Amino acid sequence: MAAPISILDVTKLMVRRLLLPVLGLAGFLMICVAGYIWLEGARWVNALYWTIHPYALPHDRIRDATKIYSIAVYVGVFSFQVWIAERVLVSLFHPEGRTAWRMMMTDLAIENARGHFILCGYGQVGRTVVEQLRRTNVPFVLIESSDGLYRQLLNEGILVIHGDAKRHSVLEAAGIERARGICALIDNDADNLYITITAKSLNANLHVITRAGHERYAEAMRSAGANDVVIPEHEGGVIVGRIINEAAQGNPGNA
Repeated sequence: MAAPISILDVTKLMVRRLLLPVLGLAGFLMICVAGYIWLEGARWVNALYWTIHPYALPHDRIRDATKIYSIAVYVGVFSFQVWIAERVLVSLFHPEGRTAWRMMMTDLAIENARGHFILCGYGQVGRTVVEQLRRTNVPFVLIESSDGLYRQLLNEGILVIHGDAKRHSVLEAAGIERARGICALIDNDADNLYITITAKSLNANLHVITRAGHERYAEAMRSAGANDVVIPEHEGGVIVGRIINEAAQGNPGNA
């Protein structure tokens, strides 16, 4: 199950989002301080103060080269400030920012997920499985390769990852090492076989359920470690045959 998301978790996530521009600003400030020290022989405290507060420069006692340098410093610091502000404002107010915020919250929930199932593919079979799991409150993480469908599922509050389920990095992002099982539901036997092999290599204790279109692939999937293999067309035929038999037995005069 997913652990409750706390304010501290959200704060950590925002810090990670701002880490790159903040580190870039810190590095730029160090370069600026070194420049003032080299140009004017200033103490590092004064150089840092000039960098942050350029109006404090003693303009009547510094060289023209330092004045030109201070303009470049001011523009650079201002650019980093705009970058950081943009990250914050877009995350909070812009429609794309709201999507990004949902993505961050989804990523955080997936990081906290334990004992869940990973679903690969949101086709006809995948949709039915998702509906069943949501109805019974079984925790799951869905992997979907279509960007448009990924955004739609994200807006519906489903824990979803955008990517190719055959890739190690995508399965690891879905928490395969902490998962209870995986369902390979893609409408491609070769892909489902590859996912089965990859998943078992990453977590040998997974309960693997996979879809197959042909019996020959079903045998290969079982050999690769799949615990359960479902052939929808075969299962559908069995159900229809059962219904026909029940109807025939209940209405012998129509047989």
